Amino acid sequence: MSLRIDKLSAAYGQARALWEVSIEVATGSVVGVLGRNGAGKTTLLRSIAGLHPRVEGSIVANGSEIRGLRADQVALKSVALVRESGRLPSSLSVSENLLLGQRLARLRGKPGRSLAEIWRWFPILEPLQERKAGLLSGGQRQALALASAFVAEPSILLLDEPSAGLAPPVARELFSVIGQLAGSGMTVLVVEQQPAWLIGLAQQCYLLEVGRVVDVGPVEKLIENAGSRLM
Repeated sequence: MSLRIDKLSAAYGQARALWEVSIEVATGSVVGVLGRNGAGKTTLLRSIAGLHPRVEGSIVANGSEIRGLRADQVALKSVALVRESGRLPSSLSVSENLLLGQRLARLRGKPGRSLAEIWRWFPILEPLQERKAGLLSGGQRQALALASAFVAEPSILLLDEPSAGLAPPVARELFSVIGQLAGSGMTVLVVEQQPAWLIGLAQQCYLLEVGRVVDVGPVEKLIENAGSRLM
């Protein structure tokens, strides 16, 4: 099991955002987390990535307990978070962002993937090598965020609302790449508000409501059981 979350709780001040959430993600699989805005999905990813300070419970990544580590320490444990809307240093070019990812790979003791390999996985980026990230379209920026994570050779990829703001054809292409990344052995935990994108991709999904897991199963089952509670 690449990622195991056991009874994870998180709070903002006196307000509890997550209540004893338990999730397992097997190596090379895609697991989805569904729920409305405010359900605690982003807090879950931030907690795993070491960006949320008030966390209780256990987070085990690749056999090591990472709860309580700083974000930079979690990153060195081969865990990568791709934030909503592909947030990246906007003043850096596509190539410069990828070179930062290669540098992180070396800190992890890995060589980092070559840019030639990145262009094969993300052909949309090759003609944009010198363009500043801040000048990219939403789909291009999200592709670059994924590529920047991929080039650093993480074993666990955390994705926060990858379809947000994207036109359906762009989102479809992006989720195809996500499936290929999992097929290459990467473990993927994806938070998504549009459950249809996870059909045929995620092996298992968890439904969050007000910070609690209320249902687990294939995405089709969750859509049937939850209906409008997902939107």
